[in-house]
Amino acid sequence: MKHFLLAPAFMLAAAQAHAGLEICNNASHSLSLAIGYSSEGDWVSEGWWNIPAGVCKTPVSGDLKKRYYYYRANASGEVFASGDYTFCTTSEAFTIYGDADCAARGYDTQGFRKLDTGETATHFTLTLNGAAAAPAAPAPAAAGPQPPGTYGEPYTDNVILQGCYSEGIRECSFHASGTKFFVRDDGRTPQFVFSVMETLDPGTPLTVAGDLEAVYDRTADAVLRDATVRSWTEHDGLLHKLQGHWYAEDDPNAQFTILGAERENTYDGAYSGRDYLSVSEWCHDFEGGGPYLYAREEETGEDYCYVIDYVDHLELVLMHLPRGNILRYRKLD
Repeated sequence: MKHFLLAPAFMLAAAQAHAGLEICNNASHSLSLAIGYSSEGDWVSEGWWNIPAGVCKTPVSGDLKKRYYYYRANASGEVFASGDYTFCTTSEAFTIYGDADCAARGYDTQGFRKLDTGETATHFTLTLNGAAAAPAAPAPAAAGPQPPGTYGEPYTDNVILQGCYSEGIRECSFHASGTKFFVRDDGRTPQFVFSVMETLDPGTPLTVAGDLEAVYDRTADAVLRDATVRSWTEHDGLLHKLQGHWYAEDDPNAQFTILGAERENTYDGAYSGRDYLSVSEWCHDFEGGGPYLYAREEETGEDYCYVIDYVDHLELVLMHLPRGNILRYRKLD
């Protein structure tokens, strides 16, 4: 699904004129840009590109070889665009390999925003819009609650809270059916909604109501009117039991950590991917005989089905479908 308007400060559009990743500054002031990407099994961050107002630069030239890139932009030393994907940076020009132990290596850790250029794109233009001196500041609050459908398709669902953070602009996220939803404090979502979500642990079950502003391949942007803690179901309880750090009995180097509805996978200490999770009584064509664990890979969108055969505070047994092979794990914490 192609990108369209995300928020008042950003617009993404496919570019046909040039190969590579082109960044255009449509703000009224200069921006300093850094990017991140994967390269031969490692993460790389590079910066800074100084992009004056009204100018475009191409930090990645030639046909794009990857679908996902990450970017951060600063304006006069203040955050203009950031996100919840962290990379190492410095105040000077840099190329840094690896995204872990930044402080120990003398680097800063800063948030980057994910950019999906599409499955087959060889070129892409990211246009950064915004005339304010501090584009990350929340917009003025709307005059009272707005009716359903004001900002997009009306949306109500039972979801799992992933968490909240504040860097430049306050943001919370939650999961439902393999999709990660983002809610940003831009003045349209009432402050009490953020206050509710910020006090809760990742993995807390919620009922949310609002509008879907934008829907992408595996993520979506939402504007909420309400968020309330709902009663825990059996499936919520199973997801809660899955929280923590696990390793495979047949290969202890294969490990993963589940926090909220996300599973971060590592092998021999190296990051190998992240999945979005849900627990239900069905998974694709499999129904009955569950409960099932559904996993959707963040980068590729590949998905997997497992039967949750057994789980307690120390042991987890999954059946991988459709092959039916048994996977056994032990908890580290």
